Amino acid sequence: MFEKLDTEMNNPKTFNMDKMSIFEILRLINQEDSLVALTVTENLKEIENVVEECVDSLKHGGRIIYAGAGTSGRIAVMDAVETVPTFGVKDLFVPLMAGGKDAFFAALEAVEDNYKAGKDDLININVKPEDMVIGVTASGRTPYVKGIIEYAKEIGCSTGLVCNVKDPEIKADTDICLVTGPEVITGSTRMKAGTAQKMAMNMISTVSMIKMGKTYKNYMVDVMILNEKLEHRATNMISTITGLEFEDSNKYLKEADYKPKLAILMILSEKNKEECIRALEKTQVLNEALLILKEE
Repeated sequence: MFEKLDTEMNNPKTFNMDKMSIFEILRLINQEDSLVALTVTENLKEIENVVEECVDSLKHGGRIIYAGAGTSGRIAVMDAVETVPTFGVKDLFVPLMAGGKDAFFAALEAVEDNYKAGKDDLININVKPEDMVIGVTASGRTPYVKGIIEYAKEIGCSTGLVCNVKDPEIKADTDICLVTGPEVITGSTRMKAGTAQKMAMNMISTVSMIKMGKTYKNYMVDVMILNEKLEHRATNMISTITGLEFEDSNKYLKEADYKPKLAILMILSEKNKEECIRALEKTQVLNEALLILKEE
């Protein structure tokens, strides 16, 4: 059963890898990794479908819930956590990992076989029909993820699956099948499979946030200012977008309570802070907020 999975097959290119030089092994790994982007390209339509569902969910007050075990779970956690400082969001992306927080730092592989734990974890975060639930599993069959996807469908959530096999046992509304083939080290899905998963997850979260107005042009205008480096980056961004000198941009950033989008809106619209706050309460899309203020 397991040996028939794409992710578990032996790679003939690397069969005698232990006899190769360091450079030869590195070149082989690099050659195998070069195939990853191709399988992502083949799944762009499916990724688009998942992003559309994510955006619809967020617009209706839902969340994006990621679920995985082992490497897949860690990738899901990383992607969810990194949306917080990048896009200034909180609790929009919720990661569930088999075994909980302890499993992020230690290999608790047996927990992935617990179907009921998946369902229970979803219930414990008060899942609702408006939520979008995305399972991440290299094999496409992980019982923990299966429990989550099946319960999510049962209560009316839209679902997606990111996997690395052609025909996953778990069936979501949209399956993203990133078939990366046999790994350099047989069965080590932290390699090509994990890389493909991360690429897809980055796309899903990033494009969802762009469509929710979390960027302006290609700038992360909702970035959270957590340290001096980020303040400097945000000030430079404001200067680039508005044409103001660095010092003036920094003054606006401080006046806007270190919220770059608000500072940019104040500068471009030439409206006061309170007017700009009211516009952003109506829409988080900066171009739309500018139109609102222009019409007032």
